[in-house]
Amino acid sequence: MEKSKLATIIMILIMLAYGLLSSLKLVWEINIIYLYIINPITWILFAVLLRFTLGKSIENKKLKNQINYYVIVASLVYIIVYMLSGLIVTFGNNPYNTTLIGLIHNLWIFGTVIIAKEYIRYMLINNVYDRDKKSIAVIISIVYVIIEFEFIKFIGVEFAPLIFIKYIIQRCIPNIAKNIVFSYTAIYGNYAPGMIYNILTNLYFWISPIIPNAPWVMTAIIDITIPVILFLYIRFTRNKLDRFRTREKILNSDPKNIIPLVILIIFAIWFAIGIFPIKPISIASGSMEKELYVGDVAIIKKCNANDVNVGDIIEYKMEGYTVVHRIVEKYQTKGDFYFKTKGDNNAQPDAKVVTEDQLIGKVIYKIRYIGYPAIWLNLLRQEQALEIET
Repeated sequence: MEKSKLATIIMILIMLAYGLLSSLKLVWEINIIYLYIINPITWILFAVLLRFTLGKSIENKKLKNQINYYVIVASLVYIIVYMLSGLIVTFGNNPYNTTLIGLIHNLWIFGTVIIAKEYIRYMLINNVYDRDKKSIAVIISIVYVIIEFEFIKFIGVEFAPLIFIKYIIQRCIPNIAKNIVFSYTAIYGNYAPGMIYNILTNLYFWISPIIPNAPWVMTAIIDITIPVILFLYIRFTRNKLDRFRTREKILNSDPKNIIPLVILIIFAIWFAIGIFPIKPISIASGSMEKELYVGDVAIIKKCNANDVNVGDIIEYKMEGYTVVHRIVEKYQTKGDFYFKTKGDNNAQPDAKVVTEDQLIGKVIYKIRYIGYPAIWLNLLRQEQALEIET
């Protein structure tokens, strides 16, 4: 069949219509049938239809092989980083059925859809002439992101900005990153990279009996960063094989120039959310003036009761929040440590004694004024929670 932009757009619109119906869950009564039969078979039929109606594209075999190599490496790095994150935080039981039967179910329900979607992406992008490929790749990426957006989560419920922002960061941005990569590889490689990456990275969750209990910010960063770095390496490889590229442009696209900065940003964010033994906390009250002022950031070193003494400023847990006050008395009863604490700016010690189970860590450093954004964000979160309750 001759290349046709119109036929490609029509097929994309059909997929969008089907995807929106699926994401809106307009099949409540036949949910199991939809999950096991309708959805996999529909995507397979789309792929088969394109296979026999659209022309075959010419592949750059040398670039294709290098892209596949990078994708396999990226998939393995993804799995290793996730496993290492479990050492930093903790592991928990996998909610998936990790038996052989469970694996077969997941491969059928999700694996067939992944394979079909990537094949469809490749066929549609390459069903137009070169001048239109990038625009079609962008359209398909947007459509795939829309299809996988869970509209049902926000229909019929009161809009909560922070929950929506969390969903965008945790689910949508990683999805956008992956779609950019695999639409790019569909232009210059073929359909295999998207299949390989998505199957291998999901396979870890389908067969591993335990998975990390990592904070959502940590997982979002992993899900975004690895596809971005993969994209940079693939683009760099393509530039090297392009004889019209100047040496300067090739060197400027070398991922090694940006990866150290990316890693630094990742560690900075992980530090900010308390992944490491040292973490920051923003001071939101004036109870510790003139030592700690509102808007200051206190650097907390996680420790146990043996590591703190009278005069140390500690962070400890209360119900629903934490407090940063100074220890004015430490004593031991029946083998357990207890602390009396007091804010430097308070007239009286705190009414409740702090147990060692409540202890989080002690202040080892302070930075002036940089904690205001976190305080404002927390106030917004509290206001949102109050609105939901009322």
